[in-house]
Order: sequence, then structure tokens, then C-alpha cells
Amino acid sequence: REGLTSRRDASPVGRFSARERLMAPGANASVIDAVRRAREASRTWIIDLDARCVASDANASSLTGWMLNLTAVAERAPLRAYVPRWTPELWVRMTCTVTAALIGAQWVLVKLVRLRRAQQGWWYYLRRSRHARLILPPECVTEAPMRSPLNRVTRKINKYIKKKGGPLGRMSSGVDAYSPILSVDTEALPEDAMPLLVFVNSKSGGQMGTYMLESLRSNLNPLQVVDLHNTGPKAALKLFANVPNVRILVAGGDGTVAWILQTLDEIDVPKKPPVGVLPLGTGNDLARVLGWGGGYSNELISELLVQVLEAHPALLDRWQVEITANEPPKTPNKFASAAGLPAAPPLPKKKEIVFQNYLGIGVDAQAALRFHRTRNLRPQLFFSAMTNKLLYGAFGAKDVLEHSCAGLHRSIRIYADGVRQTIPPEAEGIILLNINSFAGGVRMWERDGSYGVSSMQDGMVDIVVVHGALHLGQLNIGVDKPVRICQAREVRVVVDRKIPMHVDGEPWEQPACTMDIKLRNKATMLRRTADVRGMTVIEMQNTLDWACKEDIISEPQREQIMVEAYRRADARSMENGHRRSGLHRRSGSIGNLLNAKSSSYSQLFAGDGFGLG
Repeated sequence: REGLTSRRDASPVGRFSARERLMAPGANASVIDAVRRAREASRTWIIDLDARCVASDANASSLTGWMLNLTAVAERAPLRAYVPRWTPELWVRMTCTVTAALIGAQWVLVKLVRLRRAQQGWWYYLRRSRHARLILPPECVTEAPMRSPLNRVTRKINKYIKKKGGPLGRMSSGVDAYSPILSVDTEALPEDAMPLLVFVNSKSGGQMGTYMLESLRSNLNPLQVVDLHNTGPKAALKLFANVPNVRILVAGGDGTVAWILQTLDEIDVPKKPPVGVLPLGTGNDLARVLGWGGGYSNELISELLVQVLEAHPALLDRWQVEITANEPPKTPNKFASAAGLPAAPPLPKKKEIVFQNYLGIGVDAQAALRFHRTRNLRPQLFFSAMTNKLLYGAFGAKDVLEHSCAGLHRSIRIYADGVRQTIPPEAEGIILLNINSFAGGVRMWERDGSYGVSSMQDGMVDIVVVHGALHLGQLNIGVDKPVRICQAREVRVVVDRKIPMHVDGEPWEQPACTMDIKLRNKATMLRRTADVRGMTVIEMQNTLDWACKEDIISEPQREQIMVEAYRRADARSMENGHRRSGLHRRSGSIGNLLNAKSSSYSQLFAGDGFGLG
């Protein structure tokens, strides 16, 4: 190697570099010209940062390397020669063509994805999702055959008869008991499975009900989702009653939730599953108390199902109202009159209703009754939740001038735990509350002095009084408070004249009667887990379930421990709610705002008076 190197260095050619050989007089002129032009272009388009720093100031900058001179490239490169010179008409045509091509490509891709999903099955995509524990695997379900066209026509006829009422309607009360599932194999379920049974009222929330029905069926086993507009809930509840760790989600308003809870009472199951709420109605007061908000806010269905999976149970009192007519009907007995015998008065009729939100008597029920009658006459006007609220407010404003329920203290008597209560003379409405949310999120009860904490599981109702429709409007905007009467475990209300009433937003006109209100049972609901307290309740429930399964404690002991745990968690939540504004707090008082000592407008509007927290 050393010899070769020495001979190369000794040769006359080896002593010259490649650059010197190219610049020699005998070199090719074209090659020299190309090299020169490349050097000029590199000096123009590429900047040597080392040379620039040395030329300017050696200590001014520490930049090293090379940089592309974009300004020179833009000035010297013939970019305009490649831009097509089109007229505005050609540009519009090209834009429309590209847009149509993109839309068509998207449509084709969506069809291909759906085709692939149909070939591979929905379970192929959903088994890896975060809410996979809520999905019922297809191998655990036996699907029922579709109903024949004759059965469908019969169901529609019976539904029409039920709507018209009468003895035929009462005979056809159970014709819609249909479930798309024949049986569920519980042994094939995974150990950590928590199947979710979903009931959707497709007519709730305007067009939102239909959208939710399709979205939930695409994120779950389609057989888990039941449309209450087409069939009743009893068959599906009976089928899932014995499935372990089953949960129920109700997508609808407070009336739909009451329907599901009432059906759970009617069927005989040893352990009732917890019920969650996806608010699609107008008021959604129960959903607000349970932490699900006042309405669906365009959340991802998959994220919503994860929240249902992480929700913790909570108890809800359900109250029974026994209504007895004070006076028998005055219709004469025609057969007795024809025979010359005295007509024996019939026995007073009794009926029972159940509520879990509130029972309203007077002015608030009058607005609900007008709203209900107008919706039955002109359903096309009620196509969205916002329209429903505006019309509800218009019906309430009508009573500001009429005062149709004035003088309520002269025709109603209230006995709370055997003690007669005083009704203010200006009262036009009486409300018995089980939850502290009314008419779309208004807090009607605050802990103050001798008044205790309002709770949905303490076995007591809160009795308040409103002064009229104007007072209800002030409560809705948070500038006044209702008049608190008392809290009681048993209430008797004696009504001496016909007056409108409503239970959880379902109104009717009630003649003179006596109402006895007492606790019926407790329902297990699902409360949205937003803090560590909810996770603690979940762990406690799992531990008690394990102890009951291992025969360490009995089922009554488990229920008693969980009731006490729920009570303490609810009390702690109430204490924290007094320190900061709640999610659905909207009550206030003008007097409190005027007396508040705030140094700025921001402090005034952030306080508990307006309840904007």
C-alpha cells in the first residue's frame, strides 16, 4: 500500500486534484461551463452561515451550517410557467368536479367499511372498545323470529283501541309485550360482564330520539336496545331480570323513567337492577339530580357508555299517593228510580299513583295541563325541547293575568305527620318534592335554621308553596325562593274543589278528594361518578356483594348497610354543595343579592344568589 501511494504521488497526474484537472486547458469546455453554473446557482440559492458570520462579526452569532435561500428560489424559479391560465368559469368547474369526486370517494369508503363490518360482524369491532363489558356477546343471545304481518296489523289495531280507552282498551293492555330476544345464556357471559339493557323513547326530544336509537344500536348489540314506541318494556325486563350484574339505561324524559320503574315494581324479581338516565325530555329533573345533566349535549355515545359503566348506584325514594273521592258521584241510579226504590250511593272510588320527583297542586299543574292538552291536539308544534320550553312558559304566563288557582288556602288542608300546616293566603300552588330539582333545574329547598337537608333517599318529602305564575317565573330565573312549609314522612291533603294536579309532569284535573301520601319503596338508580366518593361507593357495593355471595352477611343486612352508605355519601355531597354552587343550582333571592357585600361585579354574579356555578 505504501508503494502504491508513493508511486501515485510521484506521478504528475496524482499531484493535481480533481478540480485542477477539470480547470486545466485541455479539459472539456462544456463540463467546465456546467460546473461554473452549478457553483453560481449554489452561491445564489444556498447560504453558508459560517461565511456570513465570519464576514459580519465572529462573536455576533454561533450559527453554523447551510440554509436554503427561499427568496432567491422564488425569484429565479419559473413557477408561473407551470400555473394554468384558466378563466373563472374553468376554476369553478374544476372546484365543483374535485368536490364531487371527494364526496363520491367518501361515500364509497363508507359503503366499503359498512360492507366489511357486515361481513366480519359488529362484535369484531366492538369487542375491543372501552365499554365492551356492557355489550351482550352474540353467542349468549337467541334471537326471536320476526313478527308476521298479521301480528303487526293486530298490534296496531290494539294500540288504537288502547288509545281510545274503554273496556276494550283495558283488555288489550298487554298486547305489545314483545322482545327481540328469546333467551340469554348467562353461563356464556364473561365473569366481568355488565350487560346493559337500553330503553329508548324514539319520540322524545324531537328528532333526537331516533338518532339516539340508531347510535346506541351501532355501539351495542342491537338486540339490547328496545324502542318503547313500538313495544312495551315488560317482556325485556323479565328476560334480563336474572342476568347477573345487568344495568338499565333509559333514554327519554322523566315520564319514561317513571314507566320503567313502575314496570320493575310490577314484575317479581329478587334484585332490581340499577337504572341510569340519558335525558331527552323537557325538564329532566331526575337526570340533573343524578348528575347526567339537563339534556343530551352531543357527546360521543361510546364515551357516554363508559360513563354508564363507571356510574355508582344511589337510592331513590318512591312515594305512593292514594286518592279517595270526598263525595260520591251524583249520577242517579236509573233502575232504582224506575222501581221506586231509593238510589244507594256508590262507594267512593280509590286510585293509587306513584311519583319519584314531585307532586304539584295548583298553578304549576294548570300550566302543565294546558301544555298537555295542546300537545294532544297539535303535536306538530312540539318538535324540539327548546320549543316545548317556550310553549310551556307561554301557558304559564297566561295564568299571570287569570290567577285561576287563587284562594288555595280556603279549599286545601295539609296534615304533615298528623299536624295541620298553615297555608299562606297568597298561595296559588303547593308542591311536594322528593328531589331538589323542579321545572328544569330550580332548587326549591335550602338548608337553613330549623329546615333540614333535602335528600332523595331520606324517606321525607319537602313541602313548599308558590304565590303564582309570576313567582314561578322568578324561581326559574333565580331571583326569588319558594315558601318552605315543612318536611314530613306521611302527608294527607284534603281538597274541597276541583283543581289541576300533576305527578312528575303528567297532569290531570282532580275533583274533591283526600290524598294520603306515604313512602312506597326505594329504587336503585345510577349516579354519574365525578369524584372519589362515587368510586368508594362502587368498591363498597362490590365488597358487600361478595360478602353476601359467600354467606358472610344476609341480603337484608347488605341492603341495610348500603342504605346507610348511600345516606352518608349523599349527606357529604350536600355539605360540599353548600360550600360551592351545584351543577343544577339556579335559585336565589333579590334581598340576598342586595345585602351581599361584594367588591366587584364578578363576585356578585359568581355568588350563590344567582347560582351560575
